[in-house]
Amino acid sequence: MKQLFNYIILVPAFAVMASCSQKLDEIKPDTQITFDQLNDNNLPLALNGAKLALTSNNAFYLYYSHQDIMSDDVESITLTSWESNNVSPTENTLTFMFRQPYTAIATANMIIKYGIKNSISEKISATVGEAYLIRAYSYMLLSEHFGGVVLVYGDEDPKVRRDRNTLAEVQDQIENDLKEAASLLPDYSDARTGSKQAAQLLLARLYLNQGKNDEAILLAKDVMDPSKSPLQLGSDFPAIFKSMANSKESIYKINETTTPTSDQYGLSYIFGPGKTVGPDYPGSGNNWIDSNLVKSYESNDIRKAYFLRAKGASIVDTVYFLMKFSPETTPSYPVCRLSEAYLIIAEAKARKGAVEVQEYNALRTARHASTVQALDFSSPAEFLDEIEKERRREFVGERLRWQDMRRFGKLDNWLSSLGQPATHALLPIPSHEFLVNPDLEQNEDYSK
Repeated sequence: MKQLFNYIILVPAFAVMASCSQKLDEIKPDTQITFDQLNDNNLPLALNGAKLALTSNNAFYLYYSHQDIMSDDVESITLTSWESNNVSPTENTLTFMFRQPYTAIATANMIIKYGIKNSISEKISATVGEAYLIRAYSYMLLSEHFGGVVLVYGDEDPKVRRDRNTLAEVQDQIENDLKEAASLLPDYSDARTGSKQAAQLLLARLYLNQGKNDEAILLAKDVMDPSKSPLQLGSDFPAIFKSMANSKESIYKINETTTPTSDQYGLSYIFGPGKTVGPDYPGSGNNWIDSNLVKSYESNDIRKAYFLRAKGASIVDTVYFLMKFSPETTPSYPVCRLSEAYLIIAEAKARKGAVEVQEYNALRTARHASTVQALDFSSPAEFLDEIEKERRREFVGERLRWQDMRRFGKLDNWLSSLGQPATHALLPIPSHEFLVNPDLEQNEDYSK
């Protein structure tokens, strides 16, 4: 298997421009380009390469499944070390989870460098803006999984072994990149391309996790502004997750390379029951959803229909499988969507001491679920408990639960119940990285 960007300390020499194989051991770019070959016309192809880098080596598959399996939303019969939150630094999948964002960053760095060199003309502003968006999101993936990581910009000396930046420094970079992206990107028109609203919503997410509630509210309100985009909540829930559907709820998504001969990839495979239920059912049948979560949906809630109670591949008991991700030859991964803006506003206001139910009720109405009144809650803390439950119902399987557990103060107790230290909120840096840089610092309570 040929690796284009073997180590994070290397200076990227070229960008990946074309699609990559789906299979774990057959990742090989079809086309490459050096920085000197970049021009205004091929810059969008380089951007596509940056996005595909995130999905190569099944990386998105790993981001979305494995950290959710670590949480209280998803259970697994096969990924036992992830289920128990005791992942070894030698775990092979860690390498891809660590390196693929850096591959995307390397290509984004080239696009950004080209844009700066050419004064970011109007013709390339949207492409450069999405490169900033991709770089920010890649650092979000890295920092949420591993904490502080090495920041790279493409002009590093390959002979220098750099220390990890602090989490605060990485988050500052994410913030700056998302602000730059928002200034360059157009308003939303299609979830398959970057937009101002995508950058704003990811920044609102960052601010919420940092406790910057006022900033989170302002950005989420901008995302919801109907004068700037056609975004709106609707009742066509499954369309949100389909690769080619342009749902007005889906703000930004990244699609994998199309595999015409199979639809057995992506999130439907992670969470589906598999062929033991029937020949047309996708999935491994090894990962299922917490039953208490499924039972928390009201009978009329349109989201409830997207669970299947069945036995999986090796599961003796009947469990609930998540079916909202349709099997497709082009697997799609939701990066951010409109409902998050509504719940960010509700949560941030509650954290400021106010019980304001307007945004919460708007989402519940769109999902055909019951609404509430402010007087139904004795305190903002009680309303926050309900918002947390609604976030679980809305975003199950979408890689948000682990950070929610951290923000709502549930993570330490969860890890303790599994016999693990609080430091296992972060994954270990993969052992192979220390062969490249022996001085790199490992996360606490893990060996190199």
